[in-house]
Amino acid sequence: MESIQLGKYQLHEELGRGGFATVYRATHETLGTEVAVKVLAPAYVSDVAARQRFIQGAQTASQLEHAHIVRVLDLFDEGEQVFLAMEYLPGGDLNAWLSERGDMRRGEILSLLAQVADALDYAHSQGVLHRDVKPTNILIDTQGRARLCDFGLVRVADAPRLTRVGSVVGTANYISPEQAESKTLDGRADQYSLAVVAYELFVGQLPFQGENSTSISLMHVTKPPPAPGDVNPEIPAEVSECLLRALSKDPAERYASCAEFTAALEAAWAASERDAIRQAMAAVRSLLEQGEFEQARTQLDEARRLLARHPGMADTLDELERTSRAAELYQQISRNWQTARRKAQDVLAMYPDFPDAQDVFTTLGLRKKPRQRLTTPELVRQSALGLGIGLPAAAILFYLAFLFITK
Repeated sequence: MESIQLGKYQLHEELGRGGFATVYRATHETLGTEVAVKVLAPAYVSDVAARQRFIQGAQTASQLEHAHIVRVLDLFDEGEQVFLAMEYLPGGDLNAWLSERGDMRRGEILSLLAQVADALDYAHSQGVLHRDVKPTNILIDTQGRARLCDFGLVRVADAPRLTRVGSVVGTANYISPEQAESKTLDGRADQYSLAVVAYELFVGQLPFQGENSTSISLMHVTKPPPAPGDVNPEIPAEVSECLLRALSKDPAERYASCAEFTAALEAAWAASERDAIRQAMAAVRSLLEQGEFEQARTQLDEARRLLARHPGMADTLDELERTSRAAELYQQISRNWQTARRKAQDVLAMYPDFPDAQDVFTTLGLRKKPRQRLTTPELVRQSALGLGIGLPAAAILFYLAFLFITK
């Protein structure tokens, strides 16, 4: 698109568009700094309630100072022009980041979720609800950190309601049941939406999918979400339980805060990994006992991979490493033994009476060890020793027998 001047900002390409507003990359005309400018859609400029909600969202967001919330820098409200300027993050939103990078590692997902949870809990502590938590409202900065944005649907505690009676705000795929029913909300509504994001990232799909927004919203209200482990067998039971609790229809059954939810989620993954490590180690021991050394090595490699995130269990891994190394040496000795035996058999096949000065054939079980003849002095010594011990013992026995008979 051609650059367009809007107030003090030169608009460049479009970054995102919704029914309510459009976001552009822009440059401040005097400072030359890059910003993101969000412009209220022309259809809503003359809508007093929509215009006021846009302004209120910008004013509220500008007062939130948090490391994981995008800062609002400027607000313009005059005539046909209603827009706000905020930090520009070239990394784009979470969806764009995933498209560029592919699948995220579990640790990265947990870290991003925890950052968003921290931002939400902070906003809640200031009496602010986001009401539209979703991947496109989670931006990624140059350090790979999450930054929550778009408080356009923000709700301030005790502020007058600016949405029309009976209307629903939020995005259907991520909306909480109480939000879909236009009920009174608190921070647990944002927690539900964050749990939907977590479900999508870990399981690989949304909990509810339908033909339109209305049908999806109805599912959030009436239908239990599919168990994550049923959809994706790689999801451990502990993690499924954690996600399903945060997706409870009743807010009272969810976690007390967003941070508590993400902490429980991280703990669930850690617990499942520790179980997997123990199972892998048990399998290693069993395979070593059975002499299945190659399979044991494969299991040991899996245990080592899992233990990379659990240094506290390193001692057990060291023990298995030593056992595995000893097993490998034993296997090598066994192979060498069989090789030596075959070669010794070849020698005896050619020379049956080949001398065995070092008892190699005997050690390999190919010849019986000849009985050693005692020398005359040794024979005399052992005979004298036997008589010296045996005669007194026999005399004692005869004496005891005589006493018994004559008693």
